[in-house]
Amino acid sequence: SARAGGRRAADPVMGNTPLRTLLDGCCAIKDDGLPVGMDYHHNAAALAVSEVGEMYTQKDVYYKEWDSLRAALTSQDVVLIRGSWLEEVYRKGDVLPRRQDLPPEAVWSAEELMAGVRDHRRQTPQVLSISYSWLSRDHSDPDGYHLRNFAPLLKHFARNCKLSVDNLAIFIDWCSLPQRPRTQAEENSYRRALSSIDLWYAHWLVEVWLLTKVPDGATPFEDRGWPKFERALATLTRPPELTLDLGLLRAGWKNWSQVANECQAQRRPPETPENFAADLVNKAFSIREDEHFVSEKYREVFERALGQEAQLWYAGLGWSDREAQELAQLLPLCGSTLRDLELRGNEIANLGAAALAEALPLCDALERLSLEGNCIGKEAQQALNDAWQRTGKPKFGLEIGEQNFRPRGSNGMQNVGNSGSRLPGQDDAFVMRGVMRGASPSGQPGGTGNGMGSTSTAASEQLNQLLARQAAFEARIESSVARLTDGLVEVADAVGARQRRGGSGTPSPAASLGGQGSMMHHGMPSPSGGQFGGQFGGQGTPLGHAVGPYSPTQSGFSARGQL
Repeated sequence: SARAGGRRAADPVMGNTPLRTLLDGCCAIKDDGLPVGMDYHHNAAALAVSEVGEMYTQKDVYYKEWDSLRAALTSQDVVLIRGSWLEEVYRKGDVLPRRQDLPPEAVWSAEELMAGVRDHRRQTPQVLSISYSWLSRDHSDPDGYHLRNFAPLLKHFARNCKLSVDNLAIFIDWCSLPQRPRTQAEENSYRRALSSIDLWYAHWLVEVWLLTKVPDGATPFEDRGWPKFERALATLTRPPELTLDLGLLRAGWKNWSQVANECQAQRRPPETPENFAADLVNKAFSIREDEHFVSEKYREVFERALGQEAQLWYAGLGWSDREAQELAQLLPLCGSTLRDLELRGNEIANLGAAALAEALPLCDALERLSLEGNCIGKEAQQALNDAWQRTGKPKFGLEIGEQNFRPRGSNGMQNVGNSGSRLPGQDDAFVMRGVMRGASPSGQPGGTGNGMGSTSTAASEQLNQLLARQAAFEARIESSVARLTDGLVEVADAVGARQRRGGSGTPSPAASLGGQGSMMHHGMPSPSGGQFGGQFGGQGTPLGHAVGPYSPTQSGFSARGQL
């Protein structure tokens, strides 16, 4: 706040909300009175915790900040379930009770959840939503089939988020919403909860898991109405890594990085409300009356979510002309807000480019369109550039660059990934970098080689294989780091226990773990300053503090720290 003449001036106002209130949401106050910026998990916006005003109703923040989630939870029409309680039900071999039968310890209160968001000294809870097919009308998961598929993953997901399982706040409709039979009060509560049902799938602070695998004889996930709605919302505008399709998970996975890579949900351009409603007629509903509600709710979310986006990111999804044409039909609906459209690394060719060019005059706000790494021909590139210039858009906003793939049916890159086409010493990473720059593995520009090209489909498959190998290599590195972390935790615990038993005569952890002239755990002398002391904070520093934010907690990490 400003000060004038020894007197505090009136607080500036943003909308109807005093600026001081907004700043209080951004900062915590240390004991010495100085503000400390809050670093929320997943970079959650600090303004999301403002306590006054109607910020959560603003169109541009509704699906991105905490206020809308808090508002939905305050009335207790919707509750979120503790991950630790769900794990306990799974370990006991029980099935989940309906909302009305939940024990008090199973549920997050809105106050406790938001306290974790506001207080930078506490772990910020991670909200997770489960989308699945009900397996009976009377119980969504009567034999615990779905619970057995997702509950074992909770601890690994929590660890990846640097949290304990207890800090997972889970939305699963059977437990989160009042279920039948309902009293009149419960029916009213259920109707109110449905008004915000979109938040648990479309919000950017909510991870969504799609349980697309069902037992034999059950209606497939794709054929049911509510799962179609939930998937459509989860993939509408959110970053792709926030939605996982656990039906894609193969047995024998080793770490969470592998799960995230294998299970990223397939994305298509958003359906128009009209197309969504037409397809919904063919989907199964336990209660047929829900079809109308789902259709209207999708229209509401579609208009609200797309209407607030300044950037849409659809890079590297394998989209062809068909998807580009579908997307072009949607662009006029977000023409007043969309400034940045990312489509690089797909397989869009001439027809798709023509559809995008035709839509440009209706995209008033669009300033950047990236189409690098597709398969657009020279004439189509020129037509697209002409359309861009006619609309008066920024000269360098259209990014076509190198078109690394050839249209289907023509010569493309030759034998990408074939060991016979490499120069000596070229590995997968080298070949992949060449592909991304538009060069063939044999070093010839454009990848045309000697005319022995493959179609773009084959080239894409080979590139995907290279990317998969790179991902596998990264997963092995991550696994090794995780084992090292576990080892350090065990060593620190052991040293701490030894110190407590030995009293003042026991060497300090810093000395035991590499203080000058000390011996390491296996009797190796450490260099001056110690191997751990030198690298993790210097001479004489205990391991638990030397690494900075790292601490040997239950999850292996502090609230936001990482090794």
